[in-house]
Amino acid sequence: MNAKMKIALPAIFCMVFLTHTAETCAYYSLRGKTCLNLPQVSDDAQQQFFSGLHSVFSTVELLDRLGWNSPNFLINRTIIFIIIAIIPALFFYWLNNVIRRKRERAGSVETMFTEYSIRFKLTEEESDFLKAIAVKRDMPQPYVIFQSLQAFERCVDFHIKEFMKKNPGREELDITSKMLVDIRNKLGFQHIPLEYPLASTRNIAIGQAGSLFNKEGNAPIFRNVSVMENSPFYLTLKYELDKEEVRRLTAGQIVRFAFARQTDGLYGIQVPVAKTDGAGQIDLFHTVEMKRNQLRQYVRIETSLPLKFRLIQTHDPERSEIKRGELIATRLSDISGGGLSFVYERSLRLGDVISLNFDLPGSPFAGIAGKIVHLSLREAKTARLFKHHVQFLNIEPRKREKIISYVFEKERQMNQWR
Repeated sequence: MNAKMKIALPAIFCMVFLTHTAETCAYYSLRGKTCLNLPQVSDDAQQQFFSGLHSVFSTVELLDRLGWNSPNFLINRTIIFIIIAIIPALFFYWLNNVIRRKRERAGSVETMFTEYSIRFKLTEEESDFLKAIAVKRDMPQPYVIFQSLQAFERCVDFHIKEFMKKNPGREELDITSKMLVDIRNKLGFQHIPLEYPLASTRNIAIGQAGSLFNKEGNAPIFRNVSVMENSPFYLTLKYELDKEEVRRLTAGQIVRFAFARQTDGLYGIQVPVAKTDGAGQIDLFHTVEMKRNQLRQYVRIETSLPLKFRLIQTHDPERSEIKRGELIATRLSDISGGGLSFVYERSLRLGDVISLNFDLPGSPFAGIAGKIVHLSLREAKTARLFKHHVQFLNIEPRKREKIISYVFEKERQMNQWR
């Protein structure tokens, strides 16, 4: 309970108690009782006194209507006093518990962020910087920035956009760039394997080829461009002057960069031009808003069948929230011939290999190996959840066929009800 509450609560009790005592004592004293041994006075004086007293405490009219201005007056007023005293007491007790629980949660979040900072070997300056950009993005649980590439990229993108509005100098740009690069490397987000979807244009690899288009229309500005450099501030593309018709681009012009990422999907991003030198180099601003068409080989169907899994291989056991060999029960979100997904409150890491156990109608599946290829954060009302996308590894053809048959049968049943 804070200082204001400690003062306010006794004050309320005193005010109500004094009100009750003053009126009670006055009532009996003016009627010749022995309370405080006050002398008996005339009826006219009694009436004048009570009129003045009740004008202050505004209770006489209510008492008269209720019939409580009687010999049982003391008992009834005592009941009112108890009720009036208990209500604010209960309110402040509830308010105190709410504040206490909020502080405990804040302390727990702070502790977890510190533990993750130590686990990933961040310096104190790097930890403070990462916490600041997470808080600035209004993340209720800032430590999630260590676990989710998507959360990390969105926080970085928001910070950079706010930072660039201040027109920073070259020195400030260099310091911030180095800080972000070092943190990205320590968190393991510097390189995204081909089977994992991109979360930001900052994840695009050097050398990635594609085409550049105007905001509207399908005619390319430059048919063949490639990523020359990818800094925290700009995505730099280059094109060959002798093979492309040189066209003038202006700062702020909206363009579309389209490219295909092997084994992943087709991407399309729409961003403004930052600057161009007219000599084969174009700087684009970054974005986390990207359109992606997945190169999916198998049809996927939603389901909620029970699932059990164990972590059997991870690149960094010390950073894993789940221990190797621990049996965990959850439910499937969807399944296909190529893999499945599930939601769980603790996060595995990209590249982790797990053993899966689940049952399809008439077909048990035990010990199916799968690799985590994508993670997405889901905010629930009371907790955060992670959706894990799993790719089957070396699954037997007959087992894959059983899964495909199940998917098509479920899809057929669903189509009957549409």
